[in-house]
Amino acid sequence: MEKPNITVENPENIIKSEEMEQLDLERAKMKQVAEQPVLSTEEQLKNFEETSEAQREEITRLTESVEGTKSKLNEVRESLGLPPTEEDPPSVLSEKEKLEKLKTGQETLEKQKDELISQQEKEKLIKAEKEKILQEKINGLFNEFEALQASGKFEGILKGEANFESKSMGSLNPENAKVLAKAFQEGIKLLPKILENLPELLKQFDKDLEKEAKERVDKKLEEEKKKLEDNQKKEEKPEEQKQEEKTKASETEITPNEETSQTGSTVNDGGSYII
Repeated sequence: MEKPNITVENPENIIKSEEMEQLDLERAKMKQVAEQPVLSTEEQLKNFEETSEAQREEITRLTESVEGTKSKLNEVRESLGLPPTEEDPPSVLSEKEKLEKLKTGQETLEKQKDELISQQEKEKLIKAEKEKILQEKINGLFNEFEALQASGKFEGILKGEANFESKSMGSLNPENAKVLAKAFQEGIKLLPKILENLPELLKQFDKDLEKEAKERVDKKLEEEKKKLEDNQKKEEKPEEQKQEEKTKASETEITPNEETSQTGSTVNDGGSYII
């Protein structure tokens, strides 16, 4: 009789196979995260609001359910001649647990939303500061153009003959230098109007502008925070002084009994002294 052919798999191979499966799962998750679209701040805020609204509705529903169950329980107790109770019946414990989790989640969501709004406001400030810095650089560039007009070298820039090395804006390619020179010649000095003819200008300098703008905004926010804290201290100080004055006044006041003991006598209605 032939013996059955039984193959015993090496345990090391089984472990390696499990490790490979785990690795494949992790790679799939990473790929899924990488493929997810990056949402804008507005889209994230919209998602937060929708989630928050759904949670608020569920909190309202569960609260009404818990209160309704407790109310019915007290009605039954009343019919049995028992006093009402504030204790939660076992039937609502699971709902109360869900309610607490939802409330905690709602608080976390609101905090994240506030942080996102704060970040959004900061991004707006940085964008405005970048435009302000670029305007400053263009003002410096136009001062250079004005000096070049006197030397007769400005015509070459208008023709876009070569790169222009600006002290204010760095190296400008012939096309950008030409467009900016034309704007200067036509008296167009403000950034919004210049960007109509050169919309990519802000993007070209974005990296350098981002760093400087962020530093400026952070400095301004820090100054505003310090100013606010100083104002709060000033408002709190008079209140503390008033409290100290009241305390000192109460300590120096002499009560009627103390006054009697100090003089050793009082005057009766007849005007005579009673020792």
